[in-house]
Amino acid sequence: MATIDQIMSSEAHTGRDRLALITETIAAHRKRDSDRVVFKTDTARVEYADRTITLDVSDGAQDRLNDVLASFPVFKIEQPATRKAPTGTVHVAAIADPKHIADFIERIFREVYQHGPGYELRA
Repeated sequence: MATIDQIMSSEAHTGRDRLALITETIAAHRKRDSDRVVFKTDTARVEYADRTITLDVSDGAQDRLNDVLASFPVFKIEQPATRKAPTGTVHVAAIADPKHIADFIERIFREVYQHGPGYELRA
């Protein structure tokens, strides 16, 4: 497995590679107990820290996020943290293994942020 420093400057362009990047980055983050991990594209950003996923959403994106959350019942919006956050910022409890978190984050980029199948993800 790569070190978190190697992973942190990585990018991926295919679904399979993106899932591997997310999974390895989160596993390394947990092992090293680092502060946070940021996954980003040119137009969107998702942060993972302490078993919480943080993302910014517009009204339309919030509806799409709710649809994705319906497919992943283990992930729940953290109401107190979200209410205290700036408008449009959502905190999602992510108490799951890195593989399931990777699946969820990939769906966020594909469905909530509406990126095509070949989008570039950086960690």
